[in-house]
Formats: sequence, C-alpha cells, structure tokens
Amino acid sequence: MTQATARSLYEEAEKHLSYWVEGAIIDFTEELCRVMEEKGVSRAELARRIGSSPAYITKILRGNSNFTLSSMVRVARALEHEVHIHLARPYAMTRWIDELPPARVSIASEATVPVGKAALPAPALIEVA
Repeated sequence: MTQATARSLYEEAEKHLSYWVEGAIIDFTEELCRVMEEKGVSRAELARRIGSSPAYITKILRGNSNFTLSSMVRVARALEHEVHIHLARPYAMTRWIDELPPARVSIASEATVPVGKAALPAPALIEVA
C-alpha cells in the first residue's frame, strides 16, 4: 500500500462518526486500564465493586460494550476517580494534568487529610491527538 493510498483511506475514515466514536472509546478504555493497573485492581475486583460480572468489565476494556456516561462514571467512582470530559477541535493536542488540592476531605472518615508535595503522585499527563 502506498503512502497516498493509506492517506486517502484515513481521510475517508475520518468522515464517518464511527471513527470518532471508536477514538473516544479507545481513550476511555486506555485510561481505565491505566488506573486499574496503577491501583492493582483486577477485572474481577472491579466487577465486584460495581455489582457486575468480570465478563462485562472485559467487554468494556475491549471496547465491545456500548457503555453510557452513567456506566463510565460508575466504573470511575469504583476506582475512586472521576470522569472529565473535554470538547476540543479535531486534531487539537490536549494535555491533562491532574493536580490535587493542598488538603482533601476523606469520604470514608470525613476527616481532613493534608497532602504535602512529597505525598502527591506524579501528575498524569495524557496526550490526545
């Protein structure tokens, strides 16, 4: 396949909504995998936390599930995360940097937990084309 042919196939794909939907699904599932690995949460454990089956989690991670915004939030909350959505122009470079406030309230105990600079994890930086 020549470079010109590949380029024309790519340009044709970009004309279809499914191309853009699949890109969003890939972004979400890659983030989900990253957080699960970071927290040491298995598919079975995540399924237990949301009251579902490990097969459902596998479908989500493969991008085979037509998940809703509600299910995305449910999965994120089960991992003690939030879903943030950002609209950008096509092909814009988006950089996400998660910064925690200097102190946060623990949901479990309602006690204030100070978070010093040394205690903060490295900020997540995700580049989306």
